[in-house]
Amino acid sequence: MTPIRPKFSNPPLIERAIGVAFDPLPSFSIGDYGLFWSELIGEFPLSEAMEPVSVEVEQFSEFRPAQASFQIVPASVLPRAGFRNPATGELIQVQPNRFGFNWIKTGVDHQYPHSEATFERFFHLLERFAGFVERRGYGPLSFVQCELTNVNVIPVADVGESFVDIATVIRMPRMEISCAELRLENQLIGAKHAILDDGGNPIGRVHSLGQPTLRVEGDEQVYRLDIVARGAPIGAGVDGLKRFYEFAVTALNGVFLGSVTQAGRKFWGEHHG
Repeated sequence: MTPIRPKFSNPPLIERAIGVAFDPLPSFSIGDYGLFWSELIGEFPLSEAMEPVSVEVEQFSEFRPAQASFQIVPASVLPRAGFRNPATGELIQVQPNRFGFNWIKTGVDHQYPHSEATFERFFHLLERFAGFVERRGYGPLSFVQCELTNVNVIPVADVGESFVDIATVIRMPRMEISCAELRLENQLIGAKHAILDDGGNPIGRVHSLGQPTLRVEGDEQVYRLDIVARGAPIGAGVDGLKRFYEFAVTALNGVFLGSVTQAGRKFWGEHHG
C-alpha cells in the first residue's frame, strides 16, 4: 500500500468521525453511562442522549440484493450517549456495541488537527473506555468493524453564485442536454469502492455521497461531500484496528482527491511537507 496523505491549509473538512463496533456487552446498563462520564467530565462537560445506531458490516462472500426491511426496537434498548466538549469540538459516542470519537469544526479559525492527531486522541479515549469495561467486569472488547468518516462542506458563495458553480471544485458528470427549455440546477454524486489489501483482496468499502444542502445557520447554500470507509479489523485487538485504519485513510483520501478538481485542490491550499 502506498499511503495517500494530502495536506491542505484550509480544507473543506468540517467533521471527522472514527468509530468501532464490538460484540455487545450484555451487562452494560444505563448507569454505566454515568459512571464512565464521571471519569471524563473534566474534558467533556456536556452529555446528551441520542438514538442508538445500527452496526453496518460490509459483506464480500456473496452477492446480496438490497431488500426492504424494518426492525422493532424494544423499549429496553439503551440509548446512545454523547459526551461533548463544545470548546474543542470533540464528541464521544458510546452504546453497548459501539464507541466513537468525533472532531467537529467549531468556527472559521478552528483548524483541523490532521489525521495523526485525531487517531492518537481516538485510541487514547478508546483505551480509557476499554479499561472502564474491564473494571466493570464485562470482559475485553471484541472488535468486529471499523468506520472512518470525513464530512466536507463547501459554501456555494466560496465558488460562485449557484450550486452549478460547485463543478469548479467538485468533479461532476457531464449532463449536457440539447433542450433550450432545460437548465441544470444541481447534481448528486456518489460511488462505492472496494478497499483492497496488498494481495488484491477486499477488506472494506468506501461509500461517498455529494449533494447540495442548506447549512442550518442562516440557510446558507452549501455542497456536502460525505466519505465513509468501513471494514473489519485486520487482526486482533487494537493493532488490528490500526492496520485497517492505515488502509482506510489512504482509501478515503484517494476517493476525495478523485472527487475534486485541480482548481479545488489549489483553492484549499494543497501543499507538501
